[in-house]
Amino acid sequence: MNDQQKVVIGYVLSPHGIKGWLKVISYTDPIANFFSYKKIFINKDNEYYPYAIDDSTASGKTIRLKLSGIDDRNQSEKLAKCEIVVNRKDLPEISSESYYWADIIGFDVKSKDNINYGILDSFMETGSNDVMVVIGNSYRKLIPFINNEVVKSVDIENKVIILRPSPKWGKHAI
Repeated sequence: MNDQQKVVIGYVLSPHGIKGWLKVISYTDPIANFFSYKKIFINKDNEYYPYAIDDSTASGKTIRLKLSGIDDRNQSEKLAKCEIVVNRKDLPEISSESYYWADIIGFDVKSKDNINYGILDSFMETGSNDVMVVIGNSYRKLIPFINNEVVKSVDIENKVIILRPSPKWGKHAI
């Protein structure tokens, strides 16, 4: 599978019980979107192994997942700490004004005055809002992703996220 064709939708935390179930964190929003995928891939050591989902349940942000062919704890232990990936083509269609987080990773993060803060490396979920992890030359900054309050715009065509700097960020805004 080509790197450009996959999207991470979750992470296997650990085995759950003795019958091959997995405890998973979903990166989908809402969490119910995770259940729309019947075929997933487990990324283990940069190899992608296809699995069908036999059964699943959710409790809060945690999902319990039963994969075809994974029938005991020994097998499920081998999948712990692995990413769950789907093919890009299997993602639901979205409006032209929307985007997936995976689409904007690697974008430049700048102020409306064109001050470059770095590159968007990843996102963290904090509960109240998502947080961008922005990497600069010698630093890593965490910036809340709050539309219209912190994030002024996302320019998909030019691969730029424009921020509304806060006075408390100081002269260089970050």
